[in-house]
Amino acid sequence: MEWPGEFPEDHAFVELLIPGVSSDVDFKQFLKDTEEKLSLNASSIEQHLKELQAKMGDSRTGDRPPSPTEVLQWFNTRAQNSLKPLSTDILDFFRALQQYLKSEEEGKEEVTLQLLLDVSAQCGVYFPCPSSSSSLHPHLPGSSVDSVHTVKDDSAVEIQEAWDPVRLQLRRFLMDRLSCCTSGPPGSPQLSTMTILERVNCFKQLFFLYPECEVVTGYQGLKQKYVLSILHSSMSSSPGGESGFDRLTTGFCNVVQHVTQALTEELQVLSRVVEPEVVLGFLNVAYFGAITQEMTSQMEREFETAQRDNTALSGKTKKYSVMSRATVAPMELPLKSRSFSLTSHQLRALTQLACILLGFERDVRELVTSITFINCTEDTPTLKGILKKPKEDSSSTTDGKKPTADKLHTPEAQTLEFNWRLAFTRLVPHMEHCVKVVLDDVCAKNLQQEERLHSSGHTLVTVSPIADFSVSNEHLKEDFLYKGSERDAPKMTAKFCGAILIELDALLPLAVACRDTSLLGVRSSFVEACSRAAFAMLGRLQERALEVPSSAPLKNLPALLASCIHVQQRLEHYNVMLKDSSAAPAKISLTLLPIQRYQEAVEALREQLTSYCVQVCLACILQDAESHDWADPKPFYEGERCSFALQMWFYFLCGLRSDLWSVLPSELAKDVLGYVLAETLQLLVRRYSRVRASYKRHLQIRCDITAVLLYVEHLMWSVSESPEDVILIDPTSEITIIGGGSDWPYQIHILCDQLLTVLLVVTAPISFVHRSFMNSASKDSAPRQPERPVVRWLNAINPDRFPEQVIRNGFTGEAALACQLRLLTSDPGCSPKLLLQMLLYEDCHLPRILLENSYFCQETDSEMSTENCKAGDDFIVALFNLFSCLNNVPKALTQALQPYLEKAHIWKYLYKLAGPTQKAPVVIDCVRAFVKKSANSILLHLVSMAVAWQGTEDCSKAHQFKQKVPESVLAKIPKDWNYTLPDGRKKDTASEAVISLAIQALSFIFTNLPLAVSSLPLPIRFLFQMAEKHLSHHARQLRSMGLLLWALLGCLIQGLEDPDALEEISGLALDCRAKDYLSLLRECLQAAMSIQRKGIPKPTVHRVLQALEEERPKWINIQLQKARKLCAESVLKQGADRGAAAAELTEQKIGLMLLEVCHKAGGCAYLRQIYHIIQGNEELLMSKLNGSTDATDLSVKFDVSPESVDRTACFNPLLQFDHIGKKRLSQSEVVDWTWDWPRLLPAYEGMSQVTFRSLLANR
Repeated sequence: MEWPGEFPEDHAFVELLIPGVSSDVDFKQFLKDTEEKLSLNASSIEQHLKELQAKMGDSRTGDRPPSPTEVLQWFNTRAQNSLKPLSTDILDFFRALQQYLKSEEEGKEEVTLQLLLDVSAQCGVYFPCPSSSSSLHPHLPGSSVDSVHTVKDDSAVEIQEAWDPVRLQLRRFLMDRLSCCTSGPPGSPQLSTMTILERVNCFKQLFFLYPECEVVTGYQGLKQKYVLSILHSSMSSSPGGESGFDRLTTGFCNVVQHVTQALTEELQVLSRVVEPEVVLGFLNVAYFGAITQEMTSQMEREFETAQRDNTALSGKTKKYSVMSRATVAPMELPLKSRSFSLTSHQLRALTQLACILLGFERDVRELVTSITFINCTEDTPTLKGILKKPKEDSSSTTDGKKPTADKLHTPEAQTLEFNWRLAFTRLVPHMEHCVKVVLDDVCAKNLQQEERLHSSGHTLVTVSPIADFSVSNEHLKEDFLYKGSERDAPKMTAKFCGAILIELDALLPLAVACRDTSLLGVRSSFVEACSRAAFAMLGRLQERALEVPSSAPLKNLPALLASCIHVQQRLEHYNVMLKDSSAAPAKISLTLLPIQRYQEAVEALREQLTSYCVQVCLACILQDAESHDWADPKPFYEGERCSFALQMWFYFLCGLRSDLWSVLPSELAKDVLGYVLAETLQLLVRRYSRVRASYKRHLQIRCDITAVLLYVEHLMWSVSESPEDVILIDPTSEITIIGGGSDWPYQIHILCDQLLTVLLVVTAPISFVHRSFMNSASKDSAPRQPERPVVRWLNAINPDRFPEQVIRNGFTGEAALACQLRLLTSDPGCSPKLLLQMLLYEDCHLPRILLENSYFCQETDSEMSTENCKAGDDFIVALFNLFSCLNNVPKALTQALQPYLEKAHIWKYLYKLAGPTQKAPVVIDCVRAFVKKSANSILLHLVSMAVAWQGTEDCSKAHQFKQKVPESVLAKIPKDWNYTLPDGRKKDTASEAVISLAIQALSFIFTNLPLAVSSLPLPIRFLFQMAEKHLSHHARQLRSMGLLLWALLGCLIQGLEDPDALEEISGLALDCRAKDYLSLLRECLQAAMSIQRKGIPKPTVHRVLQALEEERPKWINIQLQKARKLCAESVLKQGADRGAAAAELTEQKIGLMLLEVCHKAGGCAYLRQIYHIIQGNEELLMSKLNGSTDATDLSVKFDVSPESVDRTACFNPLLQFDHIGKKRLSQSEVVDWTWDWPRLLPAYEGMSQVTFRSLLANR
């Protein structure tokens, strides 16, 4: 980036925000560009310093040119002693200004200010700006007048007395202008009629007249009055008829957005003129101190009202009434307030108010941190005590009196001081008591209601879905919501537990807010009441668990276990939220005893559930005397069916799975089912390996084992985590089991292989057994080397689905995808890792199947419903938002949407992406949002440049200034200052300034094009590259820049065409000059892109491009090629580096991509949406993957609700008894099952001779 030195106005913004660097190429380019920009800015600063030296050398230091250090000292207001001393003729000049300011001329204050600033800048004159108090008493020690080079005699007092009325009137004028910013009503969307830059200029002019500390203190008082007025107005009124604490809550909720917007503007203004510590001190007094003051005053008033009303109410009703609004009985309080008690409704209102204040505090801390770069996100619960001092200062300046010199100081602070919790201090004893009573009452009522229901004979535990955290403030929901893994969270809980926890959730924000020492009593009350409620719920849950199975059904145990887990997770969450690491006294959290007791209860209930299920199977279901009378010479049911016990065992396991799936966390549900299946299967292995059946019952063993293997094959999908678990045996599983762990797929495979061994040796025709085992033993009696364990039983029971190659090497192709689909739909819930792996498998084959068989790509005669079309668009959006954030697999987005992109001809819409908004496919809106977001980061800086320019003085303004300054004032300017009025001889100065600014803007745009490209995700870039190949008829326009840059620059041009949108995204007001400048910039950008427009181009456009070309020949094309090269190289390099990752998606890689998805807003919701659509179209997908032609008429349904999917997947007792899944299984099929003995038996030739002989003896 070589920029000529003759072009000193150029500079580069280094702070352009980049949403995220997507690849190593992007990162390297970002570092390289940043280094070049820093070097360029250093050269630009050096060049400007040289120019400043040349201009100011004569007036400041005589003939000797000043050094750069001396030049920089000119900008230090504390080192102004080097400036020219005031002349003795200044008295007449000040008096002339007084007379002029007393006149009736319009705009006299602005003319006077401009004259003073121009004299100071041109002549090096520093006008005295002592504090108001020291100007009245110049003899006082420490007076700031002494630091100014004025004449040191008695005339100094007279000069100061003449100067003070001038600057006082100018100060009033400027403060009046600033006060207009705060005169709007709370509901007005526009807080200020002045722009940010105009207010900044006002402050600079005030600092020219008065010390910074006095200006900030005076403005602080002004803003404090404003904040107090709008708070009082809003919190004292009740448009909705609210009263009491409800009115305070509603009032502050209505005004908080207005206050936040005003505070944001203050930060944007003050951060440009004073130090960050001064900004914090100002906010502490003007905003946070005012809010605390008004909140405390309003709370005191409502406290008195509530004390009067509640005392009267408690005098009429001497006992607690449930029908009233839960008025709580008084506790032992001090005598002054013993008869006063809060109601539960008032407590909820106070909690809601605390929620709003917590959210406001958090938002403000983040806002201040982002603007001032001071870390204010850490909590500061301790009271620093600096609020009162600035408050006194502000009160002494806002009423017109001058503060004394010893009180005058710059309000500084190292952190934010928002002590709104002080407003709650007087209510602490009453909130303590009310929290205890309300929670105890809710707990008692729900437990009594549950007991009445149980006593009426309703033995089944009533469950309800897990309720989300209920806070009306959406921005607080994230803070207080339990953020545990969805796979570990239960789906249902006991109804009485859910109701109690909802009340605890509702009061949690109040307990979290009460972290100051004076409020810790409320937190302690919440902790105590929470512990009591937790133990009460635990006792009831344990009591109901003891009733199983004597008087309650087995279905209660999963519900009770889920309830225990849910309460335990909530208690752990409360414990985390109530811990306060910033203040030792506030560390009042839940004791570990309730959590520990719940952990023990969860383990006990899990053990009770699994052991009871196993015992039911062992002692009851599998004990069938008629079916297992192996010595009976007659065949069982004429040899036409398997044992009743096995059929009921499978029936029981299916019902258990349904109960577990509906309430328990997914991982725990699979673990419980796997344990019960493995334990009962172990019993069956022992039983059938010892059976010595009669000749007629011999075939029953074969039939029973066949049924068991078919049943287990169906259940195996429900306990497996991955395709490898289904068909492969992991050798490390043995080590896991030896170490005390569990691996149910491994154990089930071993047990089923043992059952298959029994079937082969005991029931195979003896001739096949003799030929396979005896002949092999005679040929080779040497021991064989142990082979890698292989799952043989699946190949034996279903050789079509599990061929030997799959058993040894795993699934590949569409078979692997079908396996993943079966695992996904058999899981208790959505498995994000498996779903993401399945969506990416085989170049996103599954999403393409869905789109190819939907109305997007199929011609249908019937018209699609509006609901289905909207659901289809939502599915496209979900796919786009999911794949667009997977930078590790840049091709995935284009591959997944390929059928849709080609059928809807999306490529042509991408070429016209920045064109007029028209009806286009929904994916175009998604792409446009990404590109516009990148373009807006550039537009924000362009608007800032335009706003900064519109505040500068041009020649026409200088000419207007010359006409307005009266001759009586000009004649009194001291002659030795050599002041000359600015003239308008350079008529082209304004146009030259516009051209210079346009060149700077174009330089900024093309300099930051590579960064704008880097801000786009790699999948978006690859999509544009693929689209460019389909747009050969636009090759001429895209030859120099490519489609992506064409769309990006087009969005920039479109953004420059809409001033209203620019004002909205930047928050800055644009005048006519700024709008004209941005319009000129748009035309320059169009001309640079060779876009033909109607009409003759403006000469200014030609001059801008010609000047840029002369200074940097072919620089625009170089930047376009650099950005295009970055786009191509980043995608290709990332694709090459991640090519193996796409083909071999390991669990670790999927986990990293899943983190990337979940960190994106709405990422988890998109996964769930896709999951439900896959669930609802399982039959179609499975038929396509299996190559079936039965589903050719089926079309993908997008309007699939989770409830409808759950209803179809639930356990149906009337259907399940003779079905395996959705397929009916007749007993005759089991009896007549065909076994390929010659193929199966040789695989077991190497089995132990002891095992073989033991089984053979049972024939």
